[in-house]
Formats: sequence, C-alpha cells, structure tokens
Amino acid sequence: MALLQEIQVPLIAVNDTSLTVVEINAAAGSAVKKGDLLMVFETSKTTYDVEAETDGYIQYCCEVDRDYEVNTVVARIFSEAAEAAAGPVPGSAVAGPPVVRAPSANSNGIGHMKPAALHHGMTVQPIPVNAGTTQGSLAEPLWNWEGETLFSREAARLLAEAGIDPAVFTGRDFVTAGDVSGFLALAAAPVTGTPAGEKKEPGQPKTFRAPLPADPNKVIVEKLSSGKKREIEYLGEVQSTGLTSTIHVYVETEGIFTHINRSLQYLKDSLLPVILYEVSRLLVDYPLLNAYFTGEAIARYKEVHPGFAIDIDKGLKVLKIAAAGQKSIVEIEQAIMQLSGSYLDETLHIDDLTDITFTITDLSSEGVAFFRPLINKMNSAILGVSSIDARLQRCALSLTFDHRVTEGKTAALFLKELKERLESYRPKDHAHKLEEIVCFKCYKTLKEDLGGTGFARVITPEGKEGTICQSCLKGF
Repeated sequence: MALLQEIQVPLIAVNDTSLTVVEINAAAGSAVKKGDLLMVFETSKTTYDVEAETDGYIQYCCEVDRDYEVNTVVARIFSEAAEAAAGPVPGSAVAGPPVVRAPSANSNGIGHMKPAALHHGMTVQPIPVNAGTTQGSLAEPLWNWEGETLFSREAARLLAEAGIDPAVFTGRDFVTAGDVSGFLALAAAPVTGTPAGEKKEPGQPKTFRAPLPADPNKVIVEKLSSGKKREIEYLGEVQSTGLTSTIHVYVETEGIFTHINRSLQYLKDSLLPVILYEVSRLLVDYPLLNAYFTGEAIARYKEVHPGFAIDIDKGLKVLKIAAAGQKSIVEIEQAIMQLSGSYLDETLHIDDLTDITFTITDLSSEGVAFFRPLINKMNSAILGVSSIDARLQRCALSLTFDHRVTEGKTAALFLKELKERLESYRPKDHAHKLEEIVCFKCYKTLKEDLGGTGFARVITPEGKEGTICQSCLKGF
C-alpha cells in the first residue's frame, strides 16, 4: 500500500496564482491507468491537461468549477482502492497553501490582520469571524454557507493590503486570491460613507460598494468563468487609475493593397500583417510604448513581442508574434495563420500567450468606424484598427496609452509615423494609373471596379494587348 502520485495545482504563468478545475474525468476511487486524462485546469489564457503518471486508484480532493491556488494538492493516486476510498471529502484543499479564517472585526467593523506573519510563511491561528453586517460588507450575503469563512494565505494578504473588511465574503466557505482579486476589480468607486471633499486619514481602510444585488426572480445569474475573471482583472489593472487616453488618426487606404497583396497569401486586403510588421520596428524608437507601470517605476521591455487579439467563439485571447521585428511580412502572415489555427484547435502553448509587450486589436472585419481599446495588464499601450470606409477610402487607428508611463505627444508622434509608413505602400501615381486601365469589352476602368480582384491581361480579337475585367472574363 503506497501513495504513487500526488497532483498539485501547477504554476503555469506568473499571473495565475490560482487555477480552476473545469473537468474531472474519472470517478473517485476508480482504477486509472498511466496516461489517462484525470482532470483539466483552466488558466486565464488556456487549459492544462493532467494525466496519470502511473496505474492505481484515484482520490480527488477538489470539485469542478472551484478555484485552487498553486501547489494545492487536488488529487492522489494510491496503489490500493481502499486507500483512495478513505480519502478527504471532495472540495477540501489538501496540503495546499495555509488557510486562515477571517479575523474578527473591531468596533468600527474593520478587520485587523498581521500581514507580516503571512509574508514569512507563518500559519495564522483560526479566529472566529463576526458575521454581522459591517461597514464595507455585503448588506445581504450572496452565498449560502452558514459556517466560518476560510481564507487562503494569499487571499488574506490581499485583503490586508487593500484594507478590505473580510466580512464582505460572509456566506462563502472558502475564499481564494482569485476571489479577492475579482472583488477588487469589480468594485466600483468608494462608497459615499466619506463626505465629498473629506480626505481619509493615512492608513484608514478603503471601503467599496458591494456587488449589485441579483434577484433570481428577475434575472438569470451566470457564473463568471476563470478566464473572464482574470480578463476583468487584467484590463482593470490599468484603466482603474483613470490615467489613460485614446487618440485617433485616419490612414488613407486607396491603393494601399496594390503592393501589399502581392506579398500576402491568405490575408489579402488586411492591414494586420503590415501593421504588425511596421509597429514592431517602430516600437524600437518608442520604448515607453513597449513598457508598463510597476506601481512605483517604469519597466521597459528589452524585446519587442507584439500580440494580436482574437475572439472566434473560443474566448478572447492575445496571441504573441515573437520577435516580430526580425520577421518579414510573409513570415508574420504565416505566424498569424499558425497561431489562429492553434487557437481554434485549442492547442496553444503558454509561450504563445505570455510576455506580450504591445497589443493590437483588429476590428476591421466588424464594420467598426472607430473605438477605444483597453490596455492589457503589464502593457502601456494598445492599438485599435477600425474598418476601412469604402466610400472615403480610409480607416481609423486608435492608440490608448498609459499617462503614468508616457504622454500624449509621444503617442501622437508614434501614430503619425505609423500612418506615414502605412500610406507609403500606396503607389504615388496610383490614381492616374487606375484611370488608364480599361476593360476592352465594357470599358469599365480599374478604379471603377468594385470587385477588388483586378483585371486580367489578354490579347483582344484585333490581336492587340489589352485588359479585361473579371465580370467580362467570366461571361456575365
């Protein structure tokens, strides 16, 4: 009789300190074989499969749709069925990070913690929680647990740092760091407990509005996925400061694809490959747009790894074009296609989703005139690409930037230079040449052709060289 394998929550990415169990693929206590898929974790960016490393009997210490912090034991494989059957109740975290109970509240309703103890790996002794309604707590619990609320060590640390009354989680059985981060990200402006204009004393805890109530008789409440929770956290990280701005510029697109389409095989009439190509080279001269705010300093990335946002019914993700500055437009197009295929097949690797230094979100296929993109976590800027106006032959580029890292002048110069680079792909005598190219049958000019597929060179019935439009060539 022996413990053969102990399965812990893996550290897949530095930002994911907790993962969600989204699948359990064997019955508790059942026999499993080496290589069997036991469970699936969901991170903020992708999913992670856990396979059995040996034959044996599985004991689960977790539940589906629950978050568990890194290094928490969530399953074990034993050599005997009796050992697996005698295991802990599913849902309990085994041998994971220390769990603490919420501290008692003082007369003002604000809980006091000793974060120094948590930082040094010391176990905090359980202390009963005051379940009464206190300042900053929920007026009505959103959860139904009637026992004591337990907090992971990281969750307790986050609450202490934010000065949040732990009673806001009254009714929860177990609170993780992800729960606390989600609460902080979703919290609105400070409650109106402090009169307008009155300043809080240094060290006075913050108070937040409770989440909005949800009447089950009027609405259907859907649980946020782990990915959506972290998306809220990452996007709210920069925007919550209120120190972002967005500036726009128009790019004249008439004739811009005349040369670009010759290099592209799959993404014809798309600006995304050439924008990734030019942006990756331009960011070398604008390092503050390839950086992020640490909270007390500016961190400039040593490399340029732009990413493009994608959302095709598989969830919003940003995929990295590694070292795009060393790639040609053809290689960038190939990288876009390969990464998009992996996204659809759900075979993305962590490296495809991490260490992105600048983001591009392309809504050109959605008929969007212009929009304000939101900066992602650990970035200082994001570029939005709008649809091409067919009548005006132009599209809008929108750059949102973080004022804590750079300023409007730098962002404006970046956009101006990017505009000039993109418009340089237009032939200088483009309009004049289009007027001269005429279909020998219908006399339509190339400029008047709305098909966008071009004319074909032919020998006319008179034996002369000429051109013919696609409509006349196909016989309609």
